[in-house]
Amino acid sequence: MSKSIVVYLPEEFADWEGAFLLPELRQIKKPVTIVSETGGPVLSIGGLKVHVDGGLTDVSPENTEALILIGSDTWPIAAKNEKILKMVPEFHKRGVLIGAICAATVALARIGMLDGRKHTSNDLGALKQLVPTYRDEKNYQEELAVTDGNLITASGVGYLEFTMAVMRHLNIYNEEKRQQWYALYRSGIKPPLEFWS
Repeated sequence: MSKSIVVYLPEEFADWEGAFLLPELRQIKKPVTIVSETGGPVLSIGGLKVHVDGGLTDVSPENTEALILIGSDTWPIAAKNEKILKMVPEFHKRGVLIGAICAATVALARIGMLDGRKHTSNDLGALKQLVPTYRDEKNYQEELAVTDGNLITASGVGYLEFTMAVMRHLNIYNEEKRQQWYALYRSGIKPPLEFWS
């Protein structure tokens, strides 16, 4: 049985941050499981109500290829998203790709997941302010998305770069097609006809 790409949607998730990745995963028929903490519906920051496939009790490292954490203003709040944050280190240790975008990177910093790894976030100053225990400034990269082993972090405005990094890690398309994809959505450069086949 194929392992699933698990996409975690917190309350008030940022609609756009998974909007480019999900269609590409579906296009190549990758198994995708969209979850919330409880398995109940979640409301996005833009007011979209999403009925998810399940809750956190439905996923495990054994059946997961990648765990994607979509951004939300709830991530910096210590009392929010606690269950998923307790799961992340074990998933990472078991070789599951962890992809965190926007404020999800703040929560990873709070639990020490960024320590000793190259990473990025929305803003270094904000990261240091929101996570007083954060001390790994030397590994902070001023990039829209950063990959270090099976950890990908991204700024909330780096949703295309985040998608590219995840696609590259999961070996979705070849590099030429990934670059054509990026040029299309970043700059409106039309790809050759064979791109669509």
